[in-house]
Amino acid sequence: MSQHHPTPPTLLVKTPHGGTRECDIARTPFTIGRKQDNDLSLEDLAVSAHHARIVKVQEVLFLEDLNSTNGTFVNEQKIDRRQLQDADSIRLGAHRLIFRERQATIAEPGPTGEMLVADKTMVVSRQPGSDASPSERKVGLVEILSGKTGQSQYHLTKHVSLIGAQDDAVITLTGWFAPKTAAMISRRGDGYVVSQTESGKRILVNGRPIQGEHKLRNGDVVEVAGITMRFLMREIRSSAA
Repeated sequence: MSQHHPTPPTLLVKTPHGGTRECDIARTPFTIGRKQDNDLSLEDLAVSAHHARIVKVQEVLFLEDLNSTNGTFVNEQKIDRRQLQDADSIRLGAHRLIFRERQATIAEPGPTGEMLVADKTMVVSRQPGSDASPSERKVGLVEILSGKTGQSQYHLTKHVSLIGAQDDAVITLTGWFAPKTAAMISRRGDGYVVSQTESGKRILVNGRPIQGEHKLRNGDVVEVAGITMRFLMREIRSSAA
């Protein structure tokens, strides 16, 4: 019988020097700041000693600014208090944090009785002769059809792929007036969704405007901030003999 074990939500911490680490939000309130007594300590002179905190209200997590000097931003919008959603991008000083909601860890009995555990909301047990689960075999890819970008193709291997001109964007816009953030593509289970950022840039999927987020299907054409791209799901084939 499958066993569901809740895992805490996490923050993916991206440092200004390119480093990345994960931090579990194991308890609330969860404080973030420069001092070592915070639950998450950031070595950044632009971050206040006690900069922000995450609190829980009826099982919903909120991010609160603690009167910081340089402000707290969610999806590039300055906030005092904001409900957190999966894949939200938080900026404190020169650090960027990506919020990931809680997922269920599912344990499945293996062929010899051992438990196979994965941090996914759904796990398909491997059968003899199977190389990987379906979510491991496919990855998103975007092909740029028109517009100014850094590459002609982008593999969407991260949980969150930001589209924009800022340094940590995955799909990089290169025009003179390209917005820092235009949209984001997030992985959800074995699929992907495209969603708006606080920049408010209009997104068209197959010629129709979307609001909030939209699940992408193989072959969808997405238009945003002067670029047109085709979304594809590609199978990753094992190199094993």
